[in-house]
Amino acid sequence: MPSTVSKIIRLAPCCVYTVAAILLFSMVLLGQFPSNAAVWSLYMTLLPVIREPVFLLLDGLGFHAALALLVLAAGLGIHIAHRPDHYPRIRFIHAHVALIAMIVGGVRAMSAQAGLASFSVPRLLRGDWSLLPMTNSPLWIALSLLVAAACLMSHVGIVRRIRLSA
Repeated sequence: MPSTVSKIIRLAPCCVYTVAAILLFSMVLLGQFPSNAAVWSLYMTLLPVIREPVFLLLDGLGFHAALALLVLAAGLGIHIAHRPDHYPRIRFIHAHVALIAMIVGGVRAMSAQAGLASFSVPRLLRGDWSLLPMTNSPLWIALSLLVAAACLMSHVGIVRRIRLSA
């Protein structure tokens, strides 16, 4: 059981990259089927989870390169999740890039909420790091917690490897 849980946690960054790739694919589906309720539901479910990093990739790389990069990152993550002792540094970088993408996406989504935030909240507190505006997205919260656990596991693995070599 513990190895299954640790494998699921190690696969969490792959889920972030997969969700981002599915968001890109849902944009294509929206272009093809703009009146389909299921496509809109998929798009609107994934949009608050990882909108900002995906849009930054689209702006910098273009659609095909961004999709290829995300699929490649997800595939690489599956490989390194099954061999955690072989690639500790790559696993560390892979998990932390996913965590940074989740944090950037969450913070940008929190600061870009529509409403009367400028009237009710002082200017200094706008865009704070609380999870309150993101409570509508349990997927974002679950993925963030799993990716943070994957980062913690990569830290533990690196420290364990340093202790064994010393």
